[in-house]
Amino acid sequence: MSKKILPKTTKGLWFYGLAGSGKTFASSHVCSLFDHSFVIDGDVVRKFVSKDLAYSAADRATQITRIFGIGKIAIENQMFPIMSSVSMSDDLVLKCVNDGITVIQIKRPFEQLQKVRDLYRVEKNVVGLDLPLADLNTPTLENDGTRNFESILVDYVKSIAT
Repeated sequence: MSKKILPKTTKGLWFYGLAGSGKTFASSHVCSLFDHSFVIDGDVVRKFVSKDLAYSAADRATQITRIFGIGKIAIENQMFPIMSSVSMSDDLVLKCVNDGITVIQIKRPFEQLQKVRDLYRVEKNVVGLDLPLADLNTPTLENDGTRNFESILVDYVKSIAT
């Protein structure tokens, strides 16, 4: 697919949801649709920027603030950032809206998440088990684990693009 889609009013996208929900798939697929786009994946930011953070609620809040900052740098450089993280907050959603970043939650049935991610059985401070995922007023895309999710994703992205 050639990069032809141009954003209408959004300057970037941010996918959030539980581990295994499809954020990385969505990010890489959407990145292929937009010119001047790149992915800012929360796991990659944690590996290279946020090595000092653990997985407490406070550290997760710091992590999403850092992702937001990287996204802002991208926007200032005429890039289209596609960000992803497990955590999200009301305050950050408001900042994203004010800066033209569309925040989208990706949901997937928990039974499927447990099958694709071992962390739900072996880790601590897991969002969705030990820590709640914030219930926020953002658009939601349902990932049923089939190719149908790709169609839902592309249709939604096209609806916010020209």
